[in-house]
Amino acid sequence: MDMPPNYSYYTPYIPRNKTLKYIAFKEKVTSIKGLYISVLSILFCILFTETILLGSAGISVPILAIALECMLFYFFKEPEKPINKASVYLAPPILLLAFSFFIHYNPSTQFITWLTIMGLLCIQIIVLADIEVNGLFSFDMLSKSIVNLIGRPISNFAMPFISFKIIKNNKSKALANSIYIFIGLAISIPIAAILMGLFMSADAVFAESMNTVKNLIGLDFRVAFWDIVLGSLFGLFFGAMILGLKYEEKKQTPAAKIGDNIESIIIGTFLTIINIFIITFVVFQFMYLFGGTVNISASDMTYAEYARRGFFELTTASGIIFAIALSVLIMTKKKNGKLPLWIQLTTVCLCLCNDVLLISAMKRMLLYVDIYGLSVKRVLTLWFMILIGFCLLWLIIKCFINNIYVMNWIGITVIVGVCILSLINVDRIIANYNVNRYLSSPTENSIDINYLGQLSYSAVPEIIRLKGLDEGSNINFDIKNILEHHNFKLQYRHKLYGFTIDMIEASSILNREFK
Repeated sequence: MDMPPNYSYYTPYIPRNKTLKYIAFKEKVTSIKGLYISVLSILFCILFTETILLGSAGISVPILAIALECMLFYFFKEPEKPINKASVYLAPPILLLAFSFFIHYNPSTQFITWLTIMGLLCIQIIVLADIEVNGLFSFDMLSKSIVNLIGRPISNFAMPFISFKIIKNNKSKALANSIYIFIGLAISIPIAAILMGLFMSADAVFAESMNTVKNLIGLDFRVAFWDIVLGSLFGLFFGAMILGLKYEEKKQTPAAKIGDNIESIIIGTFLTIINIFIITFVVFQFMYLFGGTVNISASDMTYAEYARRGFFELTTASGIIFAIALSVLIMTKKKNGKLPLWIQLTTVCLCLCNDVLLISAMKRMLLYVDIYGLSVKRVLTLWFMILIGFCLLWLIIKCFINNIYVMNWIGITVIVGVCILSLINVDRIIANYNVNRYLSSPTENSIDINYLGQLSYSAVPEIIRLKGLDEGSNINFDIKNILEHHNFKLQYRHKLYGFTIDMIEASSILNREFK
């Protein structure tokens, strides 16, 4: 067959930067708002690096959280387009979690708070960008967050630099001069920090003067270099992400729907077999699970072994059962939008058996606490058990009310649980419980003084109650060392960025002790 001249079986490759879509993207980025997005992103990330990443998480967290929320709504606000309500609903829990850093200092639980804040911010940004997803707390949201919040900034990393071209095209000298001043400052500060370090190494008197200034204003000139460098890199990445989500033409893919694809007879058979095993376990182990001290005395187990065995039973059995029940509700084919009765009953039975294991594990952990006192791990264990219990309740409700989106309710439950955990002063509660327990019966109960020393300065008002009980004893010597340790750590904590409300009381006590 004859082919026309210059015929090709393949579509010619066009570089991305030559496509009409990319050219239109660059034109939108090269605007006043695009420039503001780039500049504000860099400034915010520099402040984040200075105050939190290389500083101390305290009052700085809620202040930066408020600034970030204002920035995000400004970035994505369009004159004739209403803001997505879901993004507005996500703002209060984000700010509430951020406010917890100002109330008290509990580093042992703050990693959960940080993970939740970051997760909610990712969801909020996806919602603000009008990316179609199948539910706020879904696998579709997870996959699209990875693509748009990690993949997109990498491919658009040059966009913040391109946004600065508006300075040449804009006739406003005031705007141009402001940006040029900002660029000059960004370049000069790292160089000045290097020179400052060299001068301080060369002259001891100059170094002492600069250390006095540093202590007065709370700014370390040597750290300022990394604030600028790391903050600028993070800011460029963040700016590229926002610019891409706002201005790049998005190929809207339909929301991925997972589930409703496994025959109910398969699921029903599977659940029946699983339920037989679980019910058998619960029946035969019922006395063991709820026997308490009787089982400990009848066996050679210590209290620690008894409680730890209960915890591992929870993490294995309860975790597997919860995952099975959730997967069943999602994957089973529905008839007229409803689960078959067989599936409903077996799923409810599965959840109820899991509740038995949770109650048993909680009783065992409370027994352990009664004997050995509270600790961060024990508090988190109890918190996790309660959270799983409420999530199981939503799964049971879903079995009978099919039109509720169970993932949203589970997500809301987790957010509320994290907010409660973050807002309560866990370290002080632990210290208060252990001190009260010891003071109620010093001859019968013991107290782990060294563990109290591992808590944050939030526990100082409770630790001081033990001082002077037995003059000259080892416990007073340990308390003195613990208070000195907390005083040392508090002195080196940033007084501005890391300020918390409970720092006032702790500082007052420590100042009286070591004045």
